Amino acid sequence: MMMRRSFIRSWLALGVAATLVVGVGACSARTRSPGSDRRVNERLPPQIPTDDVLRSRVLDVLSTALDVNASLVEVEADAGLVIVRGRVASGFEQQSVGAIVRAVPGVTRVRFDLQVENPGAGR
Repeated sequence: MMMRRSFIRSWLALGVAATLVVGVGACSARTRSPGSDRRVNERLPPQIPTDDVLRSRVLDVLSTALDVNASLVEVEADAGLVIVRGRVASGFEQQSVGAIVRAVPGVTRVRFDLQVENPGAGR
């Protein structure tokens, strides 16, 4: 009986030791979640939209703005530079166009060539 208990204890101790070895090995393994390697992400250039994509984005946003008449505005894009030409009804609308265009992702610079039909309106 004594020998049997000793045998069981030995196997139990061996099982615990094996579990600890496997568990410690698994815990010490280096795991990463997707996107966690910042060094790789820092080396990737930012996504720069093509001129056509940027132009489309700006036109889409302007056409959905309630305080802008986008039908009177033309947009060109060149490597992040957005050129806005056309007519706006007031200084307020001109400011709205500026804020909207600058907020579009991918726009790095803006140049305006807008004619304000009624500069004093909207004050």
